[in-house]
Amino acid sequence: MHITNRQDPPARWPLYGFRDHTARLLARPLMGIFACIFVACGQSPPAERAPAARKQLDLAIDVTTAPVRRGSIVEPISAPGTLVARRESRIGAEVRGRIERVHVSEGDRVEAGDPLFEVDPSAYEMALRQATAGLDVADAERRQIESDLQRARKLQKESVIPEQEIERLGTSLLVARAHVRQADEAVALARFNLEQTVIRAPYSGSIAARLADEGTTAVVRPQTIVVILQETVELEARATIPESQLASVHVGDPARIYIEGLPDAIQTRISAVSDTIDPATRTYLVKMRVPNPDFAIKAGVFAHIEITPSAKTNILLVPRIAIRSEDGRTRVLLVEDGRAAAAPVQLGIVSEDAAEVLSGLDEGDQVIVGKEAGIIAPGMSVRVATAEAKPHT
Repeated sequence: MHITNRQDPPARWPLYGFRDHTARLLARPLMGIFACIFVACGQSPPAERAPAARKQLDLAIDVTTAPVRRGSIVEPISAPGTLVARRESRIGAEVRGRIERVHVSEGDRVEAGDPLFEVDPSAYEMALRQATAGLDVADAERRQIESDLQRARKLQKESVIPEQEIERLGTSLLVARAHVRQADEAVALARFNLEQTVIRAPYSGSIAARLADEGTTAVVRPQTIVVILQETVELEARATIPESQLASVHVGDPARIYIEGLPDAIQTRISAVSDTIDPATRTYLVKMRVPNPDFAIKAGVFAHIEITPSAKTNILLVPRIAIRSEDGRTRVLLVEDGRAAAAPVQLGIVSEDAAEVLSGLDEGDQVIVGKEAGIIAPGMSVRVATAEAKPHT
């Protein structure tokens, strides 16, 4: 008996239906899971996101602007400096001899004319006595010749003394008078040398150093330095200024001197400006007088000096808070057609609140200032703030 398999395929059809049904059952929860994930992520279909994105991009940032104006500006100049004694003298003996007494020590203050040290005067006292005796001899010889000449002239009237004798005595008198003058100068020199054995302060000041003690033999060439005297009742501040500031600093410009340990700055003025540039440092020297009546400041102290030169007037100024420096370029932001636009600028003097504009801006240009000037990128949409719409802070 022949048996066919014609009905075998129909027997498998229910299996295919079962598989389709199973796939549908599995697809439904998977679609639900995907939907939950999509909703949980806060995403919406692209067609719904586009209007919101365009709305967000169209939002304008409130900004504050300030005008470029004309005015004056001062560029303070800061420089390190040193305070030195206005005068310093290295004082030694004017005459040779043994130092007999030193009256001062380091740190002592002296007045003009006070004795500093003494050289043994014995030899100079003897020299003065000897010179005085020589003057007495010369003066006695002069008087003797004058007396002889007077008698000779009387005798000449009686034709007892020849004319040649009168001439000889006249010449001798001239020589005697010259000897007197010479002896008188010798006395003056001896007295001067004796006075130089006591060395006195040439001006009021303080003893910066004592370099010799009693018993030292002082010589004149080379001179033996015994003490160093400094005038400290008025000091001198010295600072070196860069060559680029040569035209900025002038005599009379005000200056402030800051010294560590002193609570307040010292107000003074430029007293001298050097005409010479140091070729090694390309700087020049400026000086300022610093009164020191109570000797609170010591010579040699370090100081920070700020000089305020004359103001530069009638120049274009831009607020400093509008300036941006990026990639070696300096620029500001303007508002053009509702968007921020970068404007490269060249600056000159820069102070605490403004900067001189050399090029890139015109008077009246409105530049963005404040915090926004540093964070807004060129091309961003901006809106100039009004009284009702305050800028972001």
